[in-house]
Amino acid sequence: MRWQIFIVLVLLIVAPVYAAAQSSPDRVNKDKLQFELAQPRKVAPFPLVLNAAVQAYVNSYLAHSEGLRESYARSAPYLAQMMEVMRQYGVPSDMVYLAFAESSFSKAGAGPWQLTKATARQLGLKVNSFLDERRDPLKSTRAAAEYLAQLHDQIGDWRLTVIAWNTGAGLLSHFVGDRGEDFDRLLARLPARTRALLSRFMAVAFISKNAREFGIQEVVYSQPTQYARISVPGGTRLSKVAEATHSEVFEIQHLNPAILTDRIPPGGYDVVIPLSSRIDAANDWNELDTQGGLWARGTGHLYRGGVAR
Repeated sequence: MRWQIFIVLVLLIVAPVYAAAQSSPDRVNKDKLQFELAQPRKVAPFPLVLNAAVQAYVNSYLAHSEGLRESYARSAPYLAQMMEVMRQYGVPSDMVYLAFAESSFSKAGAGPWQLTKATARQLGLKVNSFLDERRDPLKSTRAAAEYLAQLHDQIGDWRLTVIAWNTGAGLLSHFVGDRGEDFDRLLARLPARTRALLSRFMAVAFISKNAREFGIQEVVYSQPTQYARISVPGGTRLSKVAEATHSEVFEIQHLNPAILTDRIPPGGYDVVIPLSSRIDAANDWNELDTQGGLWARGTGHLYRGGVAR
């Protein structure tokens, strides 16, 4: 296998999602993404390197593949759009695997990207006692892509961008002189935590881009849930949202990991609900809306796997 040649592969883990989107007669135009940005900028692939350190993580992931499979399953409804958001910010699409290296793509805690509260707020995410949008896979990806693009604009090297992502700008000056250096020499100078993150990131990227070669082609991922966003007044209980939409509280919580309590945050929030629930409950909503009840207004956007329709 020639690791130096980067071939654009349809990732096994998102093939069902992508195939469904491409085959649908009413598939979404690219300019209808949730995050409307300029046309994607051409950007070279991330300079992946399969050295001894990266290979060790590849071996470790494959030896304990169940955890990696679970990470892929959690990411399946979002990964295609996450890659699109990266490309629109001029960031290599492989950078989505930083979320795997950071958190195994968990929506708990600080979310997939593990952004600090200060950085998240600077990038426009809401983080307070009611909401933590770092836990929202798509909103946090927009923030992560913007941050990575900003760092790269300052540094001009994607490897150093990942280093700055992990160490912060304060320590970056120690490594700026290593731009273009042999990767193993650069790796040897990094703090252990940063070295591990960079190696984990590359390992997951290699496995994902070469799934069949690594023997994980049997992994099957479910189709993404179709869902809608609807505006709900602050203070509304999630149980009331579930009742009105003929769904379950756990579904509302699963689709809205940023909501930290059992109520809609003060000021209201655009809540994600299953699309089937909206169709089933249309009459209920019309009645509630007429009476000035639960629903303030619909956003008018329908989504499939995170893409507006």
